[in-house]
Amino acid sequence: MGIDAIWKDERGRILGVVDDPDLLCDMCDLLFNQAGSCARFINPAGDACFNQLQLPFLAQELKQILASLPPSAASDHLVRVIELTEKAIGQSHTYVWFVGD
Repeated sequence: MGIDAIWKDERGRILGVVDDPDLLCDMCDLLFNQAGSCARFINPAGDACFNQLQLPFLAQELKQILASLPPSAASDHLVRVIELTEKAIGQSHTYVWFVGD
């Protein structure tokens, strides 16, 4: 099982989804190594929720991780996660969830 990225409003209505066929799990070492960051909280063993104040920082961190990846299915997947995160930035009362097992 992967780590799905889900954009939701405050009522739990789903606004967008990036399903994960284990690609974020494959990048967990990169996510965990982001000391002092939001990305370090994304893991396959649980859920992480990011709010409007955190989302711009998360998007920037994910872009930095993307820059370190060679072109691959994993980098393509991360692009979709970044796009979802950027859509959520500035939208009131919405959150991006990363849902593990």
